[in-house]
Amino acid sequence: MKDVHELQVRRLNSILELLLEKTKEFSDINRDQPLEWSIMHMYTCSQLAKLLAIKRGIDPEIAGIAGAIHDLAIIETGKFTDHGPNGANLVRDFLNHYNKKFGDNYGFVSDDEIELIVKATIHHSDKKQYSDDKFVELVKDVDSFDRYLHGKETYDFYIERTNRVLKDLKYPLL
Repeated sequence: MKDVHELQVRRLNSILELLLEKTKEFSDINRDQPLEWSIMHMYTCSQLAKLLAIKRGIDPEIAGIAGAIHDLAIIETGKFTDHGPNGANLVRDFLNHYNKKFGDNYGFVSDDEIELIVKATIHHSDKKQYSDDKFVELVKDVDSFDRYLHGKETYDFYIERTNRVLKDLKYPLL
C-alpha cells in the first residue's frame, strides 16, 4: 500500500474560486492592465508562493493565499498606483467574507493570518526595500519572479529578487 500525501489547501482553493468569481464583475475598460493578466498572475503567484514557502519553511497555504490576493486592489479598482497600501482593507474584507461564507466548511483564516497577508499586500510593491520579515519578502520575491516568467519588462530590482528565488530553487542565476 502506498503512502498518501496531501497538501492542505482547502482554504486556498475556495479563496481562488471566490477571486475568480469576483473578476467576472469587472471589464477591461479603463484598467491599467488587462484583467486577464491579473487572473493569470493571481493563479501563478499562488502556485509559486506555495513552492517557495515549502523551500523557505513557511506555511504554504497562507503563502498561496497571499500570492493569490496581493493584487486585489488592481482587480477591484483597475488601477496600479498605490495598489499595495490600497489593498489592505480590500484584502481584510475579502478574507472576512471568505470566513463567513466558507469558514465552517473549509477552515477559517485566523485574524493573525489575515494580518500577515494584509501586511504582505501593503509592502509587496516595495521591491527595492528588504526586511527581516520572511513572509513579506516571499511575496515580493514571488511577485517579481512571476513577472519575469510571464515575459514582462523586468527591471534590475526585479531581477535581484528573481535571482533570490532561482538560488533558493537551485537553478542557475540570470
